[in-house]
Amino acid sequence: MAARYALQQFVFHNSVSGSEEFVPLGAQRDSVTSQAFLQSPAAYWSTTPLATPALTGVYAAYLTAYPNL
Repeated sequence: MAARYALQQFVFHNSVSGSEEFVPLGAQRDSVTSQAFLQSPAAYWSTTPLATPALTGVYAAYLTAYPNL
């Protein structure tokens, strides 16, 4: 089990729940159990947290407080 971080925001169709799900930029997901990670291209993910201008202080704080949203 390893953490993966979204390199871009995207929406995917979760074939397990049958719903569309939004993954924000920088969101953390588990590489073993997360359907977002398992059902999307590997190019969308990084093993290191993002440190880019796109992640403002407020947004970074939000992702820290709610990492799996």
